[in-house]
Amino acid sequence: MKVTYNWLKDFVDIKITAPQLADKLTMAGLEVVSLQEKEGDFVFEIEITSNRPDWLSLVGIAREVAALTGRKLKVPQAKSAKYTAGSMQPLAIQVEDKKDCPLYTARIIKDVKVAPSPVWLKKRLELVGCRSVNNIVDITNYVLFELGEPLHAFDLAKLNPEGVIIRRAKNSEKLLTIDGENRQLNSNILVIADREKPIALAGVMGGKDTEVTTGTKDILLESAVFNPVIIRRARQALGIQSEASYRFERGVDLASVEKASLKAARSIQELAGGNQVGYQVKGVTKAQAKNIGLEISKVKKIQ
Repeated sequence: MKVTYNWLKDFVDIKITAPQLADKLTMAGLEVVSLQEKEGDFVFEIEITSNRPDWLSLVGIAREVAALTGRKLKVPQAKSAKYTAGSMQPLAIQVEDKKDCPLYTARIIKDVKVAPSPVWLKKRLELVGCRSVNNIVDITNYVLFELGEPLHAFDLAKLNPEGVIIRRAKNSEKLLTIDGENRQLNSNILVIADREKPIALAGVMGGKDTEVTTGTKDILLESAVFNPVIIRRARQALGIQSEASYRFERGVDLASVEKASLKAARSIQELAGGNQVGYQVKGVTKAQAKNIGLEISKVKKIQ
């Protein structure tokens, strides 16, 4: 997991130097395996333990930094995307098994202008090891790194208008993924499909035929939660490692799904224009609260 000093400072008013912060993080259990000065910033590479998926986001790391330095965590609320009421291309969401996909959301944004990203966005992504593609794709990746919720944008015009289905693949199906590989699928692999064919490997990688390009005008912005076990098995079977699968197979926060979608939608409108014409949700939107007993007297006895 890579984060930068200046990006962290968006969320915490850090008063110590980058090397001092690296020492504090390592002593607290977030081992900084390397610290490099690049382009007027410092890049921390942090070893994340498998039991702390909350650290797989810049906000998660910033929360620890705030606690370690005694500073306040500043996480601005995502602004609502501008919404245009009116006719919308009909789109239904069908989840065949809610255990495979507890929550799936689709936000429709029309009339976007796909173009190269601004310099600041390219720089931040490149410093954490992510290649810039275009403003739409870069925004989804930016939100992934910042909030820990993987997103995917589909070219809406390339989908069957009847809707999308989250289902298991058929043994005879294949999918050309965005890395140019033609993948042989099986019934243990979860896919996003339209009424005709698979269009993405759920939680792992998008399909080439529906990717956002300079000719894209309308998009479907996906934000979801997938079963970690299924994502892990699919990733291993296909020999793929992605930033999305790395997070999904460790578990993402249900509460981050809408936040990430809102953040991305607003950023897309700011950088690429467009009008939001709909937001659809399928599944559980709130996690069941857990009560944890804590005896203050016992806590005080711990030295």
